[in-house]
Amino acid sequence: MAASSEYLTGGVNDVRLKPKLLRSLTRDLDETGDARSRAFTGEEIAKILEKIQVHGVLSEVLPEDCVGKKDEAKLRKEWRSAVDSWVERFLSLISDKMPQKCWAGTCLLGITIEKCTAERLIVSYAVWFEKLLQNIQASSNNHFVCEASYACLSDLFTRLSSFPSVKKGSTSFAGRLVQPILQLMDSDGPLMEVAIDLLCTFIKFYPSAIYRYYDKVEFALTSKISSVNSDMEILKKISGALALLPHAKGDSGSWFTIMQKLLFSINSLLNDIFQGLEEDGKGSEVMKLLISAGKEAPSSLVDQTKLSEGNLRATKRLRDIISPLLCSLIYSCCSMLTNPYPVQVALPVRALLSLIGRVLDVDGTLVSNTVLPSTTSLYQELLCSELPSFHSYILDLLIALIKGLKSQLLPHAASVVQPVTDFFRRATLPYIRAKVYYTLELLLHSMGVGMSLCLAEHVVGNASIDLDEGCESTCISKLAIEALLKNSAKKRKRGRLSSQSNGVEEETNNVIAGKKSTPLSLKIAALRAIDTLISVGGSVKSESWRLEVDRLLINVATRSFDVFTGKAGKYSCIEESTSSQEEYCLVALQALLASLLSPSHVRPPYLSQGLELFQKGKLETGTKVATLCEKALLSLEVLIHPRDIPLVNYPIPVAATVSTDEFGDEEMYHGWWVESDNENQLPGRENGDQSPKDLKKDEQPQLMEVDAEKSHSIEERREDNREAAALSTEPEKIESASDLQPQLNFGHAEPAVYQLPSQDLGTTNSEPTLSVSLNTVADSQSKGDTVEDRPSTSKDSDSDSQGSEPDIVWDDPDTDSEKSDANLEESDTD
Repeated sequence: MAASSEYLTGGVNDVRLKPKLLRSLTRDLDETGDARSRAFTGEEIAKILEKIQVHGVLSEVLPEDCVGKKDEAKLRKEWRSAVDSWVERFLSLISDKMPQKCWAGTCLLGITIEKCTAERLIVSYAVWFEKLLQNIQASSNNHFVCEASYACLSDLFTRLSSFPSVKKGSTSFAGRLVQPILQLMDSDGPLMEVAIDLLCTFIKFYPSAIYRYYDKVEFALTSKISSVNSDMEILKKISGALALLPHAKGDSGSWFTIMQKLLFSINSLLNDIFQGLEEDGKGSEVMKLLISAGKEAPSSLVDQTKLSEGNLRATKRLRDIISPLLCSLIYSCCSMLTNPYPVQVALPVRALLSLIGRVLDVDGTLVSNTVLPSTTSLYQELLCSELPSFHSYILDLLIALIKGLKSQLLPHAASVVQPVTDFFRRATLPYIRAKVYYTLELLLHSMGVGMSLCLAEHVVGNASIDLDEGCESTCISKLAIEALLKNSAKKRKRGRLSSQSNGVEEETNNVIAGKKSTPLSLKIAALRAIDTLISVGGSVKSESWRLEVDRLLINVATRSFDVFTGKAGKYSCIEESTSSQEEYCLVALQALLASLLSPSHVRPPYLSQGLELFQKGKLETGTKVATLCEKALLSLEVLIHPRDIPLVNYPIPVAATVSTDEFGDEEMYHGWWVESDNENQLPGRENGDQSPKDLKKDEQPQLMEVDAEKSHSIEERREDNREAAALSTEPEKIESASDLQPQLNFGHAEPAVYQLPSQDLGTTNSEPTLSVSLNTVADSQSKGDTVEDRPSTSKDSDSDSQGSEPDIVWDDPDTDSEKSDANLEESDTD
């Protein structure tokens, strides 16, 4: 019978379990008797790795309740001894001549590098490195052992990078591996992939080890890119390594050279495949912007002669060689724009935007009357099948450019908006349209309210179509049609839009066709774009689209909530997974909340319906929808607080009727704080009660004195409210979207230096940084729209003076004007 001291008094939490379990795992690896030649299976190694991760048997860290006790030293010694035995065991396996055992020992070393203490790693990393290097250099080992060794080395050098005390030694070890990696670049398969991963680790954490081999590494990567035997995934990995290569030198010149070579190679490939499908001279325009006058063109990363060798047909060459190569080069540009870089770099923005516009303008139709020999009907069909991939990757490049430069892209805003919006009108594939929505969302975030004036009609018009379920009669506004039919002479009135409508151009038919099967991913992207539009520019010149968007969002939110809760009814035509439906409902409710909270000169027309919807969502306990609805109700409390000053009641048109059930909270919706039929009647008073105006002087409430200046500003805001109310009763006088759309000219100035996301801003290039003013767009659009001209809100009134609040609540400017008119008439009669 075992002694009582051998039992685990703490159960699974007893610290003595960890060294005991580790010794048990070590015994399982021991070779005894006939088991000496037994090979480890992948399942056995996976179970061992799982136990090590779950129980943390390699951490050698005692819990706080064991520190300071009499058996602390004994526990530490026992645990250290167990780890030592474990290390000796897997090192013996790595040295074994049997490949299966060598592979198993290498896998165990990998988990040890990840989980062991820092002290043990610093002491043992040199021995472990030599063991792995022997595996790589041994020609007898199979590719499984080499692949595991390279992956283990990548983990080792990654963790060593966080210890400055071993920086010098680890850099020296990294330099010994560069040459073997370059030799593996000539091979194909998984071994080359893990070698490239290790190369990327060296570039990131040990750039000095790559510096002396910089030219050789660049040549090896570019040669591999031109290889016709590489598939898309391997090409993307090689292109990613090429994008990181400038970090080995860390200067702006190396970064610009690689970017210039990439753009030059992409443009050359487009010249080959776009013959007859675009106007002549497009490639030359990009070259003029990319290469300064008098300078030589950079060397191409693509060997055009090698691509033309052999008897490959043009169609096979496009599908198997050019298409993956072009996409991988674009991917490399995206990586360079988004990866942090330690210094400021010169970026050819105009060349990039011209290249992006060149790809987005091609839709597969022939633009030349003379068909070139290479442009056969079969080639055109194949190119049309590859164009969505080109468009997707080029949109990724634009997204990376926006993320990298942010507001620094402001001087080139016109060059960004025009090709994207033109392409949006032609795009029909859901995943492409979703990516365009995301692009517009980034533009709104990075450039602010000025960009919202330019993109409002495009976002609203396209979203009105993409969010139309097709299960009921919905109203698409004149604005939605104008956004899609800019060149159409016919302007249709608001009403039901049918795919059979006469006079609608083919582009619009293509977009509207198939709207019944719109995937939720596209609808989510559209809702997020509308959410951003409302948040950024919902209060600036939004009269032409705001009411329609509010109506659209309450309908979409109601439908999505019904689908999520299983009460869809006639909306059951939406067939998606539960997680997708929940995400769709969350995004719809978030957009509705943004619509209700966005500043406006009118009261939110669907506030009561939105409050009821959030109240229902709050009851879905345990879901993300309930959490969002709880936060939404807290945010909306400011709009329904009794002290909130009433806004102008904007009448809801008949065409904008909400397609939901009748709501029970009629008192809230038609309550006292909205203009009622009896404008003089206030809450808490019946018809016989006296208003404060009818009280005697000594019964008047004690009001704080308000100076003349504040009183004057209050009167101005009252006048603004009366004008807004007049506008609400005459919607036909609102200007059209084209009249409200500002004609902006952002110019084409080429900044000299841009600041990408930086790792270390302590040292920068000596060249001056371009200072881009965020007021460029705002100033051009704020003329004639000063602060005094904007309608006031309740928040503005509350911030003026507490003493002015009773005066605003009780005095009715319309009633005062009527009384003054009556007094004038009496005086004339007298």
